[in-house]
Amino acid sequence: MHTTLTAIQGHLKSLIAQLQSSIPSDEPLGVVHGNWSLPSLTKTEFAEEAQTLIDLIESKGADDIPAEANTRLTDYGRRIEFLRVHTIPQFWGGNGGQAAAAYMLTLEGLRKALEPALSRDGHADAVTTLRNLTTKLRGLESKFNSLEPRTASLTSMVERIEQAYTSADQLPTDLESLAEAQKKIEDLLRESTKEKDALSQIKARADEYDKALRASSSEARVVLERCETAYSAATSVGLAAAFSERSSELAQSMWIWVVGLVAALVAGSYFGSAQLHGLSDLFSEPDVTTSVVILNLMLSLLSVGAPVWFGWLATKQVGQRFRLAEDYAFKASVSRAYEGFRREAARIDKDMEARLLASALSRFDELPLRLVENETHGSPWHELASSDLIKEAFRAIPGFADQVKQLAAKAVDAAAPTARSATTPTPIPKPD
Repeated sequence: MHTTLTAIQGHLKSLIAQLQSSIPSDEPLGVVHGNWSLPSLTKTEFAEEAQTLIDLIESKGADDIPAEANTRLTDYGRRIEFLRVHTIPQFWGGNGGQAAAAYMLTLEGLRKALEPALSRDGHADAVTTLRNLTTKLRGLESKFNSLEPRTASLTSMVERIEQAYTSADQLPTDLESLAEAQKKIEDLLRESTKEKDALSQIKARADEYDKALRASSSEARVVLERCETAYSAATSVGLAAAFSERSSELAQSMWIWVVGLVAALVAGSYFGSAQLHGLSDLFSEPDVTTSVVILNLMLSLLSVGAPVWFGWLATKQVGQRFRLAEDYAFKASVSRAYEGFRREAARIDKDMEARLLASALSRFDELPLRLVENETHGSPWHELASSDLIKEAFRAIPGFADQVKQLAAKAVDAAAPTARSATTPTPIPKPD
């Protein structure tokens, strides 16, 4: 059959399917709607019109059709498709009369267009007849083929009859053997019954063991979860204890430096007040020299410098140890609270639990040495000289460094003769 005719059949089948789905009732359209303008035909009768064309193509469809007929039939594909999409949905409604007329006229036009494509010389009838004869011949062939196994079964039946006749002569012997076999079977049945009871008991015990193992497995799973929870808590508690211990040690050492700072302040106050009284007495003398004043000032600075130096060192140590102690105390607090926060975060959101772990690890990874100053100064003067203020003064004020050096040199030169005169023994006058 030509492909164009096959395509027409497909379009007609789709048309029938659309018709069946669009019209809900199989009653005549005019009767259902009470409208004289609608045809009194059912959807089955409308479908039969398309089905007759399908059957006509099936029975008389040719393999070769003229080119002009082929072009016309090919165009009917889109016409039937338009009929299916736009006309069929109008059957059930006020436009049913126009839709039915368009439907019938289109199918009538298709019937006329099919006439050149159908066989008129009886060739299609001959093909159909040949096809039917071929089907009948194949049916006869299958019947003949089915007779061959039956003849084989007849042969086997004859052989079985002959064997039965031969066995009839041996029937008494076979009956005795059958009785012996039946006795053996009864013995085996009794033994199997006993073994069945034993197997039932074994199965019952196995079921009990299985229940016990399942219960033990559940308990072990619960214990394992508790162990994991306890392990996590122990890890958090261990970290918290270590951080707390380190924080306590730093706090204790900080108090030692606080005591040292207080002692340095007391010593500085004591020596400073003593030197202040000495300088006051020195200034009260009328004939005091400048060199003596400078020497006493330097001695006063030296006597107060040691407590001030130690106080500066104690102040730096107290500040650093306080920061370190607070850092360790904060990490201890995070360690103690982590497990509780982790459970709440896991209950709410897994991503929140991951972020909590990352945050805790970032806190633990922070080195305590970040709170310790990188530069270590040997004295307050060293720290003062290294300060940004002095550096800025060196850069901003021209000749500031040279002036400081000159002042230091003058102070040293002024102190040197005074020190020599103070250390030179005074000659004792000889008596006359």
